Amino acid sequence: MITNALAVHDLKFQLDGDTSTVCGTVPNCETQKYDWDSLFNENGTNTSLVNAAGPFTAASFVRDFGVKVSRTETCSLTNTTSETFCTADTTTYGTGSKDTLNITGGWECNKDNNVNSKIDIMNAYAASYTDPTSGDKILYFGLDKNKDNGNNNVGFWFLQGEANCTAGAGNTPWTGNHQDGDVLVVSEFTSGGGVSGISAYRWAGGASGCIDSHDNPNAKAGGCDGLPIKSGADCKKALEGGDSICATTNSGTLPFNGNIKTKWLTSDATLGVGHTVVPPDFFEGGIDITKVFEGAGGTVPSCFSTFIGDTRSSQSLTATLFDYARGVLGECKTTLATKAGDTANGGSASPGSIGTGTVSSGTDTATLTVTGTKVWGGTLAWYLCGPIATGSCDKTKGVQVTSRTVSNESNPEAFVSGTANLTSVGRYCWTAHFEPNAESEKAGVKPADDNGENECFTVAPVTPKLTTSASCSASPCVLGSTLKDKAFLEGTASQPGTNGGNSTYPSINATNGAAADHSISWVLYSPKSGGCSETKATSPSSVTVSGDNTTTGYGPTSYTTKVSDGIGTYTFVASYPGDGTGSNTNAATSTSCPDTSGTETVTVTGKASISSAQRWLPNDRVVVTGDANLNGKLTVTLFPGGKCEGTAVAGQKYETTFSEATSPQAFNTSNTSFFVGTKPDGSAGGAAGEYSWKVEYTDSNLENPASHCEKSNVSITD
Repeated sequence: MITNALAVHDLKFQLDGDTSTVCGTVPNCETQKYDWDSLFNENGTNTSLVNAAGPFTAASFVRDFGVKVSRTETCSLTNTTSETFCTADTTTYGTGSKDTLNITGGWECNKDNNVNSKIDIMNAYAASYTDPTSGDKILYFGLDKNKDNGNNNVGFWFLQGEANCTAGAGNTPWTGNHQDGDVLVVSEFTSGGGVSGISAYRWAGGASGCIDSHDNPNAKAGGCDGLPIKSGADCKKALEGGDSICATTNSGTLPFNGNIKTKWLTSDATLGVGHTVVPPDFFEGGIDITKVFEGAGGTVPSCFSTFIGDTRSSQSLTATLFDYARGVLGECKTTLATKAGDTANGGSASPGSIGTGTVSSGTDTATLTVTGTKVWGGTLAWYLCGPIATGSCDKTKGVQVTSRTVSNESNPEAFVSGTANLTSVGRYCWTAHFEPNAESEKAGVKPADDNGENECFTVAPVTPKLTTSASCSASPCVLGSTLKDKAFLEGTASQPGTNGGNSTYPSINATNGAAADHSISWVLYSPKSGGCSETKATSPSSVTVSGDNTTTGYGPTSYTTKVSDGIGTYTFVASYPGDGTGSNTNAATSTSCPDTSGTETVTVTGKASISSAQRWLPNDRVVVTGDANLNGKLTVTLFPGGKCEGTAVAGQKYETTFSEATSPQAFNTSNTSFFVGTKPDGSAGGAAGEYSWKVEYTDSNLENPASHCEKSNVSITD
């Protein structure tokens, strides 16, 4: 009889030779025990019993046979209505594949168009169970095959890593590698005697390791012995309590040693496609991983990702491997997600602007989830790439910002990265990588890279402020004055540095960023044409920029006005184009014409002046008096000098004739052209000094008077 010590077949999962929860009489079982029907639906999907909360934390069902839907179609692994069995199978081992070899380089798969029914797997399944009482990890496994082979040999690999093979033309290599602690279970069963034996083996070391019972992959040091770490027998027999591995079939002893029914589709070589498995083609078993490894020594694997059930020529480790069915348990999962700029747990936000030219990257927060084990540790490293136009960060090219040891006991702050100094605008992306330590790797914990979401942010350039201050060399500012303008630049950013990060991203953590450069240019608008139309060239027309200047200013630029420029408002317009395309500093908003700030304009007026130049227009008035009517000729002539001699002034000789004119008669000269001093047009006239008029009169009836000379002395002081 079974003792009180719990064995692998005594737990809540039935290992009794069928798939249902029907309770047999030998061995005794409790009601409400679980079986394969409890874990899988008709289509092979998991029931709700399989969930992370346990006790069944993972399970996987793999259908490995196809049916033909039509003559022209290839075999379908999903159709549930066709009853035409397909003999082709794309999951058979290639020649030379051995359990003693690493997966990559040692295993091959191929497509077999007519698989021998005695070695053909129909379905394979596995489940992971954690005993609520002891905490032990139990693996359950099973398969149903197409036809009895008399002596039937099967195997199950439980791999912590991923492994797969997609058959092509001819033999195709598998991908994947062994990890320390991978488990191989092999068993033999017959049509009448049930399971004759089952053994578990451990893979020691990694890809270059071997099968060894002492976890020693060094053959020279006595390792690689190829011995099992535990052996067992048929679960239905009266085993002593405490067995940690057993298997059984629907043959041999009771309670189930005949045909069994499955809720899922299967196929029998005689009965065809249906739901019946004849003896001994249903095989199932269980292994208490915790007890087996604790008994053998070494780290207990905490999780398994992949299982591979196979048929084989014997239980030998060098047996010929035939058909296989591969499933994904997915227990060993390490997922990593990052979020840039999360401010929780001491994080800091991603920057929006380059600021003064050096800005903190903000932090990146990692969410690291390790399933399959409660205890784990390793190194978490963050990398930053940028600027990059598209895509995500490649950690092999990125700049490592932070690397620290983390574990299941780390506080939330440990999963927040440090910061880097960014010296260039553009798009940046984080990435993170987790590498388990040696102990965790042995326990099945895998490395992980982040999922590529929420990693990127963009740093924008700054737009500086440009102001000017116009002035005039004179007050009031009049034509002829010199106009000047100074420019003040504020809010530029230094240029990207080149001595930080690495050769791919040299601007990250750089310290040699130069001040913003380029130049400020001016245009001066005159008041003509309504202003803001005619321009004047200033000197200099531009000046070189070197970062901010809010005190002394850039310039000045200047222009000396001319009378021809006109009076009115003169407007300086300054512009700064920034550092160039893709730089840290955008173009500043240019000042404008017309000016709205009142700092870019100068009002220029003209001078009002008075000048005078005296002039004298010589004229004379002559009165002729006679005792009788006048009948004669009067001549009045202007001479330079005071003696009425010499050459008369041109055009200044006047004559008039009287005929029976009553006395007296007055005569006025009409000089309008000869000026002493300044002419009306401003040019010089006659020189100042003495001038004389000579007056002569001759009469035909009266006695002629003597000629008369009158003198004027002109003195001009302006």
